[in-house]
Amino acid sequence: MVWRVGLGLGISLSIALQWSCTTTVPPMASQDPMAALLSQCRTEFQQRQVERALETASRAIVFSPTNPEPWNARGFIYSTQGAREQAIRDFTEAVRLDPQQPLYRGNLGAVYLESGRYRQALDAFNDALRLGPPSARLLNHRGQALRHLAQLEDALRDFDTAAQLNRQDATIFANRAVVLAMRQDFDGAARDLDRAARLNADMPAVYQSRGLVSMLTGEYERAERDFSRAIELGVSDEVLVYNRGVARSILGDTAGALKDYDRSCRDGYVPACRFTEVPEKNPKTHL
Repeated sequence: MVWRVGLGLGISLSIALQWSCTTTVPPMASQDPMAALLSQCRTEFQQRQVERALETASRAIVFSPTNPEPWNARGFIYSTQGAREQAIRDFTEAVRLDPQQPLYRGNLGAVYLESGRYRQALDAFNDALRLGPPSARLLNHRGQALRHLAQLEDALRDFDTAAQLNRQDATIFANRAVVLAMRQDFDGAARDLDRAARLNADMPAVYQSRGLVSMLTGEYERAERDFSRAIELGVSDEVLVYNRGVARSILGDTAGALKDYDRSCRDGYVPACRFTEVPEKNPKTHL
């Protein structure tokens, strides 16, 4: 069963890194050169001058190679551009230079998580949580690593604690819903997904997952609406389109179902191809 909540997209749905430097305005003349470079780097990044920000971070590293902050800053920029191996190298160096700073370990774990290196991600999150106070962000991330490692009870505990620390983060509830669904608690999963949608109405993975839960509980009209909403929000997933076709077929919308099966088939989802002429009355939903 594939539940596509939590890890999608680069660092967007629930994998968030942190930039350690908090300066957001141009430095005063009295600031030291390193602070000035870090401030310049952050300003350039915020202005979407990514290449210049990378150059400035690299200059800061050359200026002070034993300072972990420019390594963390450059790793952060690399990670936002999908350059995961470069980000891992920079975050690893930041950790080596300051092994007691949980922020650097958390950032390293987040990129490991994105890269599918779940055991290494778990180790990094464990170290970060051991060094600092528990945070909703780190617990949310560790919960995802634990889920991928099939440690569902531990993952659920992390999501529960994260939800207690931050009741406004939609990704925590969306990620907890995944674990609840995997444990066959579809009512609990639906409640969490409803809450996630209320907190953030523009997260397509929430609608995709809620559509799957609705299919499993026989709420086909709601499933069709949620699948459609996920597609409207930009999800490009041939399995999602196929599943909407299943919902439409069950609801009696033969024309809509055929259209979805044809689209899914053309996008490369082979199981959909057998239904492109006359859909079965109750084809199997693919989760």
